[in-house]
Amino acid sequence: MSSAEHVEEGYPLAPLHTGGDGPDIHENGLLPNPIILGGGHRRTRSRSGWTPFSKFLAKFYSFRPIVRLLIFLTLGLLPIYYVVIHIGVDLYRYFGRPPRPPGYTWMDEEDIVDNASWPIPPHALPHGELSSQVWKKRAQEVKDAFAHAYHGYETYAFPKDELLPITRGASNYFNGWGVTAVDSLDTMLMMGFEEEYQRGIDLVEKTQYGELDHGVPFFETSIRYFGGILAAYAKTNNSMLLQKADELGEALLPAFDSKAGLPYFSVNPKTGHTEEHWGQDVVILAEMGTCQMEYKYLAFLTGNRKYFDKVERIRKLMERHQNYLSNNLLSVFFNSASGTPVGAHFSVGALADSAYEYLLKQYLLTNQKETKAMDMYLRATKGIIENLLFISHERQLLFVTDTDGYPARPSYIFEHLSCFLPGLFALGVHTLPLLPPAQRQLHLWIAEGLANTCYLSYMDQKSGLGPDEMQFWMNSEKWYPKYKDWARWARAGDLPPGVVREPKVEKSTSKRDYANRKNTYLLRPETVESFFILYRVTGEEKWRERGYHIFQAIEDKAKTEYGYAGIVGVDMARPSHMDTMPSYFLAETLKYLWLLFAEDDGQYDLKKIVFNTEAHPLPVFEWTAEQIRAWKIPVA
Repeated sequence: MSSAEHVEEGYPLAPLHTGGDGPDIHENGLLPNPIILGGGHRRTRSRSGWTPFSKFLAKFYSFRPIVRLLIFLTLGLLPIYYVVIHIGVDLYRYFGRPPRPPGYTWMDEEDIVDNASWPIPPHALPHGELSSQVWKKRAQEVKDAFAHAYHGYETYAFPKDELLPITRGASNYFNGWGVTAVDSLDTMLMMGFEEEYQRGIDLVEKTQYGELDHGVPFFETSIRYFGGILAAYAKTNNSMLLQKADELGEALLPAFDSKAGLPYFSVNPKTGHTEEHWGQDVVILAEMGTCQMEYKYLAFLTGNRKYFDKVERIRKLMERHQNYLSNNLLSVFFNSASGTPVGAHFSVGALADSAYEYLLKQYLLTNQKETKAMDMYLRATKGIIENLLFISHERQLLFVTDTDGYPARPSYIFEHLSCFLPGLFALGVHTLPLLPPAQRQLHLWIAEGLANTCYLSYMDQKSGLGPDEMQFWMNSEKWYPKYKDWARWARAGDLPPGVVREPKVEKSTSKRDYANRKNTYLLRPETVESFFILYRVTGEEKWRERGYHIFQAIEDKAKTEYGYAGIVGVDMARPSHMDTMPSYFLAETLKYLWLLFAEDDGQYDLKKIVFNTEAHPLPVFEWTAEQIRAWKIPVA
């Protein structure tokens, strides 16, 4: 057997040494190769006595000299290079301009960048003569779009609920009370459709809300019908409308008859019979947290305490459980019998969104007197920033997602419904005077970063219309640590990760940060709603321009002969239509676009009116001293 076959552990063996006083012969008749151990002399050692270091040296000296030199340079100089580079980067960050890493998040007070020198743009709407005429024309285009949609509804669907814009039919999925007409009342008042408005309130007057003998969805009835009638009353002081709002509010009250006072999914207005939808004794956060504005305003107008008590009980329950959870969020699911959370699913998308919205808005609606609601809102924003904001790897896009379980597992799904959030953050910046300057700037950055992502979700698509859901890649990271790292070195004028002035559009699906999870556009309003609020808060024209891009895509891709339709295939140049025109398209999407383009005449000052989640404007009011005393309203 040749010596080459006696190689063990990579160390070659030499032939048998036959000298007289040489070292002992290995049992296999071979000796180890000599190993240079230093000290200028050679010595041999049996393999059983080799140390790991000697083995390393043996391997090292088995290479050619040029290879050994390269290994030495690599292992020797790499640590030095690493240290020098990192010291250099730190010195550059300290003395020069810092780099712009990805996203940002909530920080403790001592960690938030002190940006008193980075002022928020003042509330100003500067327009030159030409600019004013351009926007006046664009506002008229939206008004024409409303006329096309509403007249199609009146011609082919009135007094039923919604138009089927492809087949010229009608649907009655929302109680059969003419939801498109009622949902559009205050939009018609805004835009000057007086005859259409009159036909709408005639329908309201004829409808007997307490006589319908089948279940109606509590949530949708509250925000569309209840909110629409109250907003029309607030604008006109028509006593008939207040009477009908009171009638509807009374008919819906049995929904609160669960043991914990949380509203059931549906209620029969005539019999008071209730039904569940999400599972036995399960209610969702959006349904329990999105009735306070409507019922508190009705309680103020009518003096009926029970309206206040029903919804304030829910707010207190939500406050208790927010205090209990360390993440400052509220579970999506609650038990209607015990009033306790079910599971650990946290979201600001479907099933939860408007509950967070109403924490701020019920505080604003009551003239900033119900401070407990404001405290809940601020704690919720902290929880959202620390737990639900993520940033993508490719374009550093800021997005909000949902999590489930302990420890929290993110889904990386970004919903179109969540595009209300940048508007909510901006509204808080605009209306909360006691918000610390650093926190105001942080919230405004978040609003801009999220709104950029919402905008790109439209512009990335071939149709120019955004998908209902996007699935971001799992290499996305939490935004909070990224922002905290950036804040260590940030200087005045720098933008945090996830915020760019000109976001990059990506038409190639293979290069995007996400995939379209639901490839439909349902005429939703959330993105243009946020653009409207951001424009009012910052005065930046880019929000109007972006809104107009979306409106043009709606005109180009969603308009039909009889109205407007949702589309399937947002990333196709020629998407197909869905035979549906939701009432919220007229109540919200077109309303916010019109408000975005029209001249601000002060009628819809965000400090004087508050839009409910269906875009119905309710005026700020203040509880009377008697109401505060008798109802035990917790005010500042």
